[in-house]
Amino acid sequence: MRGANTSWARAAAIAAIAGALTASVLPAQAAPQAAPRSAARSHAPAAVVVASGLHNPRDVQLQADGSLLVAEAGSGPDTPCTTPGTRCFGFSGSLYRVKGRARGRVVTGLPSEMGVRGDGTTAVNGAIQAEAAGGGTYRVVYGLNGTPAIRAALGAGGEAFGTLSTAGGTVLGDLAEHEGRYDPDAVEGNNEVFSNPHHFVRDGKDFLVTDAAANDLIRVHPDGTTTTEFVFPDNTLPAASDVRAATPAGRVQAVPTGIVRGRDGAFYLADMGGMVQGLSRIWRYVPGSAPTVLATGLTDVTDLDLDARGDLIALSYGSRSGSPPADSGPGSLTRIDPRKGTLTTIDTGGLLKEPAGLAVGPGGDIYVTNHTLGTGGELLRFPARR
Repeated sequence: MRGANTSWARAAAIAAIAGALTASVLPAQAAPQAAPRSAARSHAPAAVVVASGLHNPRDVQLQADGSLLVAEAGSGPDTPCTTPGTRCFGFSGSLYRVKGRARGRVVTGLPSEMGVRGDGTTAVNGAIQAEAAGGGTYRVVYGLNGTPAIRAALGAGGEAFGTLSTAGGTVLGDLAEHEGRYDPDAVEGNNEVFSNPHHFVRDGKDFLVTDAAANDLIRVHPDGTTTTEFVFPDNTLPAASDVRAATPAGRVQAVPTGIVRGRDGAFYLADMGGMVQGLSRIWRYVPGSAPTVLATGLTDVTDLDLDARGDLIALSYGSRSGSPPADSGPGSLTRIDPRKGTLTTIDTGGLLKEPAGLAVGPGGDIYVTNHTLGTGGELLRFPARR
């Protein structure tokens, strides 16, 4: 994947999701977003703040014991990091657990790095998604927003970035090394190595991991080896689009993010559509066959989950195109019928600002990490309609 500085700034700002996304989006007229075919008009039940003061929270996952686990990317190094163009490393990342009335950090000291942009603003990268692995251990996927060489320059402890690892530091699969060795999306004309792993899910004894910057889905085998499952094709820009991209003319990179297994056994995946309004796609994938597009017309989809009915819930980080300092607009939730691909807007009362991850409880409550840029993040619960 090709790395452009302007796009890196926005990608890192979006929960370190897209790495060095090539699309440099101008704050001008954007491509129109396809409206959901059916929108819920009634007011949503009042959202509940489940946890606050979270440190750059990313994904939230429902665990087998009913608890919720939030991956916190942390706040970077212990000492100030202010020099433009630098990346500073520390161990301020953590995992935050909610179980009933009990809540707090169950793992601390995870790798966290802060990048300083040319204008002096900062973006933090670290743990993106985590899950309990039994026996008090956890699996964590770490973003990288860079190359294996950039990772190496961070020094001791930085080797976790760009990997699926245990919280204790054992690497289960090195996605950055896979990108550095194979650069699978070069077939799309995206000829620069860049990696930013995002989400993972179990498939038998293997794991499937999306790499938002490499534009591919990677299979991690039990012995730690990796293979390319498939490459997400670039998206085609509308003819009247004002977006400039470093990809081949008229195209933007996919930027895959969320992945979940459906009731039918297929995997459903989201891409951010180059962070261009209306270009996010939802994919259906059965291993051994070609992936197909289930739904289109969404914007900046960062995560997917499944509700009790088997419908997909998609979380959008924003509602319009734009790179800093432009505002990407409010986030949103959308219900997707996995059989027809139809979209239904879920009313969130306009409360979502820079959301990153979601989880759906067994009773239909929807949990979302909100205000995910900084140390004032929160976990919201949107009660199910009874």
